[in-house]
Amino acid sequence: MTDWADRNSLLRDIISVVGEEGDLHSLLCGVARLVVGFTDGDACFVHVVDRDTAEVVLRGATPDEFELLAGQVRLPLGEGLAGWVAAHGEPVLVQDKWSDPRYRYIPELRGERYNSLASIPLVRPTGHTVGVMNVHARRAGHFDLADLTGLEEVASLLAGVVEAAVLNDQLRRREADLEAFAVRTIELQELDRRRIAGDIHDGISQRLVSAWYHLRAAMSMAADEAVQQELSETASLLSEALEDSRRAITGLRPALLDDLGLSAAITSVVSSIGDVDATVEIGEVALLPHVETALFRIVQETLQNVVKHAKATRVDVRLDLDRDNAAVLCIADDGVGFDPTASAGLTNFGLAGMHERAVLLGARLTVRSAPGDGTTVTVTVPERLLAE
Repeated sequence: MTDWADRNSLLRDIISVVGEEGDLHSLLCGVARLVVGFTDGDACFVHVVDRDTAEVVLRGATPDEFELLAGQVRLPLGEGLAGWVAAHGEPVLVQDKWSDPRYRYIPELRGERYNSLASIPLVRPTGHTVGVMNVHARRAGHFDLADLTGLEEVASLLAGVVEAAVLNDQLRRREADLEAFAVRTIELQELDRRRIAGDIHDGISQRLVSAWYHLRAAMSMAADEAVQQELSETASLLSEALEDSRRAITGLRPALLDDLGLSAAITSVVSSIGDVDATVEIGEVALLPHVETALFRIVQETLQNVVKHAKATRVDVRLDLDRDNAAVLCIADDGVGFDPTASAGLTNFGLAGMHERAVLLGARLTVRSAPGDGTTVTVTVPERLLAE
């Protein structure tokens, strides 16, 4: 029988373990060691309820030989003593587990070594069970009702910690899933762009070139001056269409981005915007490939707005790290500006699409503009999206 008069020392030690840096597995193993030491037990297994799969999952254990089993041992809710306690939210004291029909033997946990156990649910004030703590002893009848009451205090303290850790773990997994989704989405977009670029190059562009040569041949055979003039104007239109298709291919498939990197690709697209003075300042910023692609597309779309709508005489493009080690892309022009709070502005200037691209990436896009005061588009990429 354990002397629970000094249980406050155990609770203080658990709080100390909880305050240390570490993942849920390390925390629960530390708590399990404290509980075994205090109760003079021989093993402790802490299971966490997985609501998605309706199972209890071993997440912390002692002795050390069981630590590697974390995440591998699973019981359906309602099965085995841990599953039953999780499903019913009631503690169980078993003096001889071999005589309890709810007990389920799990070879990996070496149940033949232990005869008695106390199984306590980790219950939140809302009433839902987030886990189960099983404390085992070799000797039958090792635990009594006082042990059960004392362990319930430990379980009550541990329940909030487990719930918070599980929620944090779920949040991290969802953030990772979102980043993976963003990467895959950008990859699929680029594959579509490459396919369309290939179709234009192999289809439309080749037909335009062929038509241009046939037209030149017709011009050499035409005797009538009026016909010559019409054919010449048609040839000019074909040349312009061919140049448009080449620009479209370049926009759809940024070969420079693959070959020379983000800095050269941005410099190239800025230099192609025509009669606008432009400066490009790219610092030493290492980004993940899908982030580079997304930023390049935002630069492209922003510069298209400058050419089509801004009536600007100057544009400045900068990319560097800020004080928080975030990558900041800034594109500023001195054009006519617009009201960014108007929904028509978001639609006309494609800002809604750029904003969605940034959100998908995990970045933040802001627009500062006013009629007659130019426009500044800023994209802030958090440090976690930088390449190591």
